[in-house]
Formats: sequence, structure tokens, C-alpha cells
Amino acid sequence: MDASIDWSDLPVHAPITGITGQVRLGAELSAALFRLSPGAVVPRHHHVNEEFGQVLEGSLELEVDAEVSRLAVGDSFLIPGNVPHAAVAGADGCLLLECYAPPRNPFLPAEPGASS
Repeated sequence: MDASIDWSDLPVHAPITGITGQVRLGAELSAALFRLSPGAVVPRHHHVNEEFGQVLEGSLELEVDAEVSRLAVGDSFLIPGNVPHAAVAGADGCLLLECYAPPRNPFLPAEPGASS
């Protein structure tokens, strides 16, 4: 079994202006790679999934339940399910790896009871 992920083989989605991303779904976890243009905004939302993220390039301002953190390369975060959060890419943009459990496809419409 080849467990590697070649992001270049996966379709690119553009869910929000200034943001592109790809997703790989597993049985218990999903992984998404997002590219955010400088100043790109991820609107406040929530979902049932727990979410881990790590900044691979650039920077990100992350708001989780009204608390703001400024993240740089190598910084990571963990957001519990159903907690409201939003983000803004820094002046240099951001390359962001996110993982969700249970698996979530961030490019499909939100589940009932969730917002985007």
C-alpha cells in the first residue's frame, strides 16, 4: 500500500477568493493543504470535526473562540470540534496543512448545524 500523498495529483479547489486547497480523505482522518494569498480571509465558522493545523510557509492570524494568535512558520494549532474560528493570511500569504478528525472535506457544503 502506498500511503504517500502527492499533492500535485489531487484536484485544486478554490473555496474562497484568495484561497486554494486540496484534500485527501482517509477512513479516520482527512488532510488538506491550503494556499492563502496575502490578506486572504477565512470567515468565522465551526464544524463538528477537531482540527489540527501547521503553518508551512508565511504567517497566519488565527481567531479561536474570540482569542487571536499570530502564527509563523512551524507554529501549529488544535481546535476542538464546534468551536468558532476564523483566520487571515499574513502579508506574505500562508501555506497551511490541516488535518480533521473525523474526516472532513472542506470543499463540500457544511454539515447540518455547522457553518461553512
